Amino acid sequence: MEVHRITTNLKGLKRWAWKNNLEGFFSVDGISLTDKQVREMVDWAIQKGYEYDSDIPSDEVVKLLNLKHS
Repeated sequence: MEVHRITTNLKGLKRWAWKNNLEGFFSVDGISLTDKQVREMVDWAIQKGYEYDSDIPSDEVVKLLNLKHS
């Protein structure tokens, strides 16, 4: 079976889905992010120059959002 990886364009997410509740849209190390955390992460990632969610190192998100590793 072929496995496909889907990535999210961060600027596209802001353009097309930003009005929606984004809770659970992303997870990091098994932790589902809240709407507020998703927004903070996406804004931060765009500022850092990341284009896709797959470009963002999870350890940086853990540090940014002060998440506990599972």
